[in-house]
Amino acid sequence: MKKMKLTSIVLLLSVALFSVNCSNNDDPAPAPPAGESLDLGDGSNEFEVKTNTTLKYPNTYNLKGFVYVVDGVTLTVEPGVIIKGDKSTKGTLIVERGGKIVAQGTKERPVVFTSAQTPGTRKPGDWGGIIILGKAPNNMSEQTIEGGVRSKHGGAAPNDNSGILSYVRIEFAGIEYSPDNEINGLTLGSVGAGTTIDHIQVSHSGDDSFEWFGGTVNAKYLVSFCGWDDDFDSDNGFSGKIQFALALRDPQVADKSASNSFESDNNATASESEPYTSAVFANVSVFGPVSNPASYNNSSVTAGSDIDARFQAGLHLRRNTQISIFNSLIAAFPLGLIIENDKGSTTQTWATEGKLNVANCIIAGAVQNFQDRQYWTGGTQFDPTATAGTFAETYFNRTNGGNRTLSTIAELQLSGNPLSLTNPVVFPASGSPLTSGYDWTNAKLESGFDKVNYIGAFGASETATNNWTVGWCNFDPQNTAY
Repeated sequence: MKKMKLTSIVLLLSVALFSVNCSNNDDPAPAPPAGESLDLGDGSNEFEVKTNTTLKYPNTYNLKGFVYVVDGVTLTVEPGVIIKGDKSTKGTLIVERGGKIVAQGTKERPVVFTSAQTPGTRKPGDWGGIIILGKAPNNMSEQTIEGGVRSKHGGAAPNDNSGILSYVRIEFAGIEYSPDNEINGLTLGSVGAGTTIDHIQVSHSGDDSFEWFGGTVNAKYLVSFCGWDDDFDSDNGFSGKIQFALALRDPQVADKSASNSFESDNNATASESEPYTSAVFANVSVFGPVSNPASYNNSSVTAGSDIDARFQAGLHLRRNTQISIFNSLIAAFPLGLIIENDKGSTTQTWATEGKLNVANCIIAGAVQNFQDRQYWTGGTQFDPTATAGTFAETYFNRTNGGNRTLSTIAELQLSGNPLSLTNPVVFPASGSPLTSGYDWTNAKLESGFDKVNYIGAFGASETATNNWTVGWCNFDPQNTAY
């Protein structure tokens, strides 16, 4: 494999591009170069990108060790570039406070961060992932990000700009550096609202697909595919706005603790620290592992069987979070909704006071719709025989809440099978309950959202050829030859 220093890469590629641009305009367009395989990082824990650097298409880059984009430096990634995370050195890209990443792919040529392992052998946790750190507020002051990296995040700049991630795939990332100290597929620490994040697919992450530790950044068009732990994890005062998101789960893959789709805390200690975790999500569709809730028997379900016993809830809201979830679908999880006063928190009070919101949502095909606490029995994370409690049920079914429950996935009237991991079809057919019951009058939805006429991530007018995942998403990254 040819290895080059990044400072040399930019110079050589600039010469090559200049030669092409100076060719006779009457000549036929030259075939695109095959590209080279180049190293990004030297395999250490302290490789720094110290000058503005561009990763050029059609080259492939090998991400080795912990690579830091330092304060004042921008790493630009051209559309179509492929970056392969090295397994032995836990390849990880860390954009530090004051640094920027501009990875702006296109629908036709997304930027792909993936495993360096060969097709058929890739696994969650083959490499570290992407960590972006900013200067926006969080409720734990300046803190070091999880995952064993050196970098801190947090500040007093809510509009801080860490760059652009657009049309980007992140595959087979997410590693546990130590217990409860993990790198996620995409980790965002105190990232500010000046940052652009849209059209991001995280597939087969070895921990959470997306996790926000404080910050104010907004995002649209997110896909979490076959993650290990949680799909959307919000902590430490995250207050951004998220619209249009999809989560699909592999029934045989769940975390050692408890796998949820949404998990939300104010912080790990459940303190009433400000800013509160008050993110607003709208138009999200999450699909869990349970195809037939009537036949689900937790006592016979073990890790590696048809459904991993460590799956828990579509929505696990706890530890003083003030999250809001509107116009969304929670389907096929053992549990629909947990609102939990653990660690002495007052999460249920925030729900009663309207600071936490679950409104105009549908829970469909859950084994049990509600619990007030998490129940751990025999090492599993969900016990359908446990007392459900009454708060979550009463809250969800409150007058003017606009929420509904459906016993089965079939009642959603989708145009295909949403639980297929090879060809998921999640579009509501005409007459689906997802095409009614939405509402945009809550004050938290006044700005920053497209006021669409449906619940969940997709409308009835969308088809398999015009939906927002087409062209840039990949639902079979295991067998893709990069």
